[in-house]
Amino acid sequence: MVQNDNRRKFARIYLDSKVKVVFRETEQRNQLLLANISEGGLFLTSDQLKPIGTKLHFEFRVQDGGETISGFGIVRWVESDPSRRKGMGIQFVEINPEGKKIISELFKKKGLQSLV
Repeated sequence: MVQNDNRRKFARIYLDSKVKVVFRETEQRNQLLLANISEGGLFLTSDQLKPIGTKLHFEFRVQDGGETISGFGIVRWVESDPSRRKGMGIQFVEINPEGKKIISELFKKKGLQSLV
């Protein structure tokens, strides 16, 4: 499923993949659910929300056995409304070259132009 909301800078591709996340300040390791990805970042579903500005390392695959997408990000917004899906919007700060290629191919398959 693809969402292209006029309020958003980038279109989203909805995925339900698990993401390994390490939060820098505490070296806390978590496995969270990747709800969607865009060219600028991703949304991680979680009940354990981190403050805006929290830096993290992420690692995930969009399909089993596929190449790993990894990099660094920063929490840019938090959704804590109980009537919505709780989680955090993560902005990409750095992403591995293979990851950029995979994301670009994902958007091409969905008929969207990628800027990554």
